[in-house]
Amino acid sequence: MNDFALYTNPKGQPVTHSSYSSRSDFRKCPKYFELTRIDGWMDKENRAAPLFGKCIEAGIEYHEGLERAPGTAVAKFTALWEAVKTVPDFAQLVFTEKEKDWDQLLRAGREMMMLYEIRVPFLPISTKPNRALFQQVVRKKVFPGTEYDKLENKAILDILSFPSWNHPALPKILASDSVADSTATGTPWRSLIIDVKTSGMELDTTFVRLDPQLAEYAWMSRIPDIAFLWFVKKGHELKKGSKVSALEAESGSGVVPGFEYVVLTVDKEKNLAYMGGYPALAAYEKELAGTRGKARDEKESKWLAANIAKGEVYAVSPRTLTRQRIQFAAARLTQADMDEIGRDVAQTTIEMVRANKENYYPKLAGIRFPNQKCQFCAMRHICLGDSDARDKNLTRKGDEWLEESLEQSE
Repeated sequence: MNDFALYTNPKGQPVTHSSYSSRSDFRKCPKYFELTRIDGWMDKENRAAPLFGKCIEAGIEYHEGLERAPGTAVAKFTALWEAVKTVPDFAQLVFTEKEKDWDQLLRAGREMMMLYEIRVPFLPISTKPNRALFQQVVRKKVFPGTEYDKLENKAILDILSFPSWNHPALPKILASDSVADSTATGTPWRSLIIDVKTSGMELDTTFVRLDPQLAEYAWMSRIPDIAFLWFVKKGHELKKGSKVSALEAESGSGVVPGFEYVVLTVDKEKNLAYMGGYPALAAYEKELAGTRGKARDEKESKWLAANIAKGEVYAVSPRTLTRQRIQFAAARLTQADMDEIGRDVAQTTIEMVRANKENYYPKLAGIRFPNQKCQFCAMRHICLGDSDARDKNLTRKGDEWLEESLEQSE
């Protein structure tokens, strides 16, 4: 056993680099860390979501690499998602209730890429002269110049961008800002770390500054500006209250592609969706409150026509709309924020070294509210000594799979 390693992989080889993912596993439960990272156990369940996320990221990178040629993000995503059908065990892919199936995610992904192509000129993803970089590997020694000098932290930055220092989507830099970087020396751009995520839930943009993974990337690179490019998977049915974006401009409708609206009502017979802003929705509901039947239909028709004429309501074909969402949210960290996360990385690294030396990875169990993590842990069958459930739900694969999958998860 190597006294200066973080852990020993399933092949018995010492590992000297950590990552946000590996430390998160260790902090969650040392036993879980041991069973997955050291012993090589994994859940047999093959979820579609990670594959979908990789296709989205590849579509973005391809589009940017071709200088944002129209349709290229959509084409690349489509080709890659079609290729998913050829992966081993495709028939066993697990889709969430919201995702439904491969076809529904094909539509969702294509609409996300269409929306991205419309919105990206307004996002701080740089082009010429400082083109954004993708999948940038960053390494940082945790204890340089000490006996633990070879221990490193590794990260893969989805996007490293160089937008204008005063880009409207980024936090303003105050004169009192204590972080010394390019913005403080008068250059017209600043560095920005962007993490790309796909999720079934919307991002609460209030808390971006507190995200530990982004904070860790900032500490490693000493880049204080961090952001999420967050793709939200939604269903496709339009109904009152649905947030939608236009993917194209219908002649005479007044709708702005990429702009977000809220649906007031959908007329399936006329194949029209009526939409506007939240004030329009509130006015629509107030106008029709307490009415029923033909009287309601007549009142609704007159109200919609009047407000379309005023430019406060828009009538468009549902096929031009998407419920998929793209959120962008940025934050700027302080020197103290980055130093704090660095100390946290160092502390967990030492704990991992100690666990490796002593070969001791205790269970950090949780079965009672609000910490019922054992109920959702794939390794619970091993901890419970249930070999039948273990063999049914888990498998062990070689280190090649383990390193590749965990590295890509960064």
